[in-house]
Amino acid sequence: MNNHFHLLVSIRSAEEQQKLFETRNLKSKRLRSPSKHLANFFSSYTQSINRQEGRVGSLFQKNFKRREIDTDEYFRRMVIYAHLNPLKHGITIDFKTYPFSSYYLYLNLEDTFIIRDEVLYQFGGLESFKIAHDEGAARFS
Repeated sequence: MNNHFHLLVSIRSAEEQQKLFETRNLKSKRLRSPSKHLANFFSSYTQSINRQEGRVGSLFQKNFKRREIDTDEYFRRMVIYAHLNPLKHGITIDFKTYPFSSYYLYLNLEDTFIIRDEVLYQFGGLESFKIAHDEGAARFS
């Protein structure tokens, strides 16, 4: 969307992160908070755009918001919320064809960074995933 975006990020447990430190040659061997990783990402992105465009200063108007997803139901609602957001804001009339959404990636078998099987499992499969999105989209008709 032209003024904001949504990321749903899964965080590895501290134990999983520690195993990565032990089995890979990573620069840092220190656990950091997810917020710190995202802050570093946005800072690097801003610096890159500023260099590219010959500008200085902040790129984003506000700091990012983050919420812990602590139930399966909340997780499903947030997946649907992110996919339907362009529809909600009137940016598209069909969320299924919006090019800047991950919705399409759940419907095909292309390789992706998205953990498709785990997300679809939370919905009870692909058909239930589609139905839940269609039911949510019906609220905007």
